[in-house]
Order: sequence, then C-alpha cells, then structure tokens
Amino acid sequence: MKLFDTIKAWFKPPPMHSAPRYGRGIHALPNPKEKELFESAAEALIRGDILDGYEYFLSSIIHTETAFVYPHLSIGREDGILQFSLFQGYAVIKGKVTPTSLEAYADIAVSSKLHVATKRRFLERNFQLTYCRFSNSEGIIKLSILLDNATITPQKIFFPLREIALNADFEKEFIASEFEESALLDYGHLNPVDPIKIQRNYEIMQKWIQETKQSLIGLLSNDNTGMASFSYLALLLQIDYLFLPHKKMAKNISEKINGYFMDDEKLTEDKNADLEKYLNELETMDINTFSTQFYDSVYTFSPFEQAMHDEIASFIDESLIKVRWYKNNRSTYVISVIYRYISLYILYNYGLHPSLRALLHLHVEVYAFDFFEGEGEIPLYDPITRTFKETLITQRIAEAIEPYTSRYKGLQNFANLLNFSDLDHFSQSFYLQLKTLDYTEV
Repeated sequence: MKLFDTIKAWFKPPPMHSAPRYGRGIHALPNPKEKELFESAAEALIRGDILDGYEYFLSSIIHTETAFVYPHLSIGREDGILQFSLFQGYAVIKGKVTPTSLEAYADIAVSSKLHVATKRRFLERNFQLTYCRFSNSEGIIKLSILLDNATITPQKIFFPLREIALNADFEKEFIASEFEESALLDYGHLNPVDPIKIQRNYEIMQKWIQETKQSLIGLLSNDNTGMASFSYLALLLQIDYLFLPHKKMAKNISEKINGYFMDDEKLTEDKNADLEKYLNELETMDINTFSTQFYDSVYTFSPFEQAMHDEIASFIDESLIKVRWYKNNRSTYVISVIYRYISLYILYNYGLHPSLRALLHLHVEVYAFDFFEGEGEIPLYDPITRTFKETLITQRIAEAIEPYTSRYKGLQNFANLLNFSDLDHFSQSFYLQLKTLDYTEV
C-alpha cells in the first residue's frame, strides 16, 4: 500500500460535528490526525526521507469533509518525484518536489490583457512578499516559490505554501473585480451558484436593507450615530458572512467595513454616510450584476491566524459594556443589533477554533431565521411566537463542544445555563458562557 493510501486510512472525522458552510473560513473541519501527521513529517525530514516528509505534511492539511466532488488537495508520487495541486478559491497551486527542492507556481493572468499599472503593482508586491515572487514568463503572469530541501522542516513548507495560495487567490480576485475575467487563467474549477439561491439572496438582501432603514427613521435626527453604525455594520457583515460575495462586491464590502475602523481622522457621522451610501448602491444593484459576484470553490488554507480565546473574550466584554450603556439610556432598539453584530464581527475578523466557530454560527442562525428558513433549515427562533427551538439549540451546542472535551478538559457544555425567555436574555447568557470557554490543553 502506498504511503498516501495508508495515511487516508487514518482519517476519521469527529463525531456529530460539522463545519458551517458560510463565511470566509474553510468550510470543512481540520484533519483529526493533523498533529500526528505533522510530527511524522518532521521525523521523516530529519531522517532525510524528503518525499515521505512532504507527503506526511501535505496529508496533514487535507480537510476531512467538503461539499465539493473534487478534493481541495491531491498528491501523486512516481519515479522519485512528488507532485501535488491544491485549490485556494480562485487559485490553483501546482507543485513538484524532488529530494533537493520544491517548486510551486500559480498561473495568474495573461500579461497582454492587463493594464501596465497592474503589472507595476505586481513588481511592487514582490517587495512585500516573503517567500513567493511574481514574474512574467512567456506572456503569463505567475506567482511562484522555490525552496531548497537541504534544511527543510514542516514549518518551512507551511508558510511559503500558505503565502503563495492566499496571495494568488487575492490577486485573481482583484483582477476579476477590476478587469475582464478573460484575462485570468486556471479558473475552470469554480462552481456556479444556483440561480434560485442567488435570486433568493437578492430578495432577502433588499428586505434587510429596507428593514434597517426603517428601524433608523427618527433616530438619526437625534444624533444617534452609534445606533446607525451598529445597524449598518451588522447588515454588511451579515451579507458578507451568509452570501459570501466575491469580486467587486467583496472588495467594496471589505473596504467599507475596514475603512470604518481604520480611518481615525474621519467623523463617525461621515463614516456612517459612507456605509449608508454603499447600502443604497446595493439596494439599486440589479439582479444581473448581483449574480456575477458569486461562485463556489474550495480552500486549503484559512485566511485568518487563529486568535487566542482571551482576545475573543475581551471583545465580548467590551461589547457587553456597550449593551449595558444603551440599556441604561433606554435605547432598546440597538441592543438586539449589537448582540447580532458581536458574533458577525468575530466571524469576520478572527481565526477561530472549529467549536467556537460553530457556536457563533449558531447565534447567527438564531437571528437570521428568515435566511435559514429560505435555505430549507428549521429556524431556531420564531419571531411571531417569540420562542426558541430549545431542544435543537441544545443539541447543536453539544455537537460543537463534545467532540473536543477529551482534548480540552475544561471545555464544558453550557446549554443548560442559557436563558430562553427572549432574544436579549438568550444572547446575554450565550455570550457570558462563550467568553468563559476553556481551550487549555491538558
């Protein structure tokens, strides 16, 4: 039996748990043997078994489940050469490993179809990258890496491969948002999104925009800039997380959200005006333009570094302080918006442990009941009767936590500590438990 076949026989996904298929993280669970395979890779490389070491390492980053019919990473080995290919959104990375070197590349675009300013941008980016470089080879813009295997380690493989994958995907997305897609190469692996789903998302986006505008009538005149900020940001974060737009729409949403937090010189009122203007653009976008902003693909590397749980807990604490301030000032409308915003903000900005990501997704489901009902799922909250599907929520919490309790002895199921009396009490009790989760390995 070949080494790769032996490795695949080890794979066994955790029981019950599944990864949310929304947001910009990887829509699959990590390899349950990731740690063991990584260690096997290190041992093989120390022994000088270079190809075995690479095969163990590449196997360690294979996900255990995916909604796609083809694997996100494939490995082949013959005549003393290991070849692999991996998908990262828009990008396809192809690599060849010999006992002495690793060569990998991604074809980006046809050089003659790109503006000279874009080519100049690639040259400037070479000074920002650590491991990979852009080049123009026979009229094709490529991103490539070359590693010497003399002192190779799994870490020295991981970071270069992650850099080339993330940047190839980013640049192809950028080109697709600014130029004709015909300039791009290697994008036949992208899957179209069902037109019925696109139509449904378009209609619910219009509904959300109208609801947000209606909720702010009479508030803006009272200079309630904080309420407007939370409302606009929560809506954009929700659109990005649940719809997963690409190309120009993704670029614009990212610029609006990041610009709000990074531009310290602009007044909050002006920032809100920018957010409102973009929501108006989304409202007037026709369905044909909207439909061009979506595709499905697989990803090998997460775009996020995994955050320490202390960071997440600190953000939750800061947000709950704002909730208390608005409660004390009788601003009841914005409280539920902040609760919704907290989970969406964390999912947008942080790399998360799979169980924490599943729990935050659960909270998104509770509030976006109309979206998930359209997806054919059982809504976790009924706004008419104002009741929860308590049994289902309890089951989902167990599915997110229990597969990991043997690794994290302090991780406890908190479902029996939740307050289901109404949405606000549910969220308050949910976040109080979330921030005390213990991911300490013992």
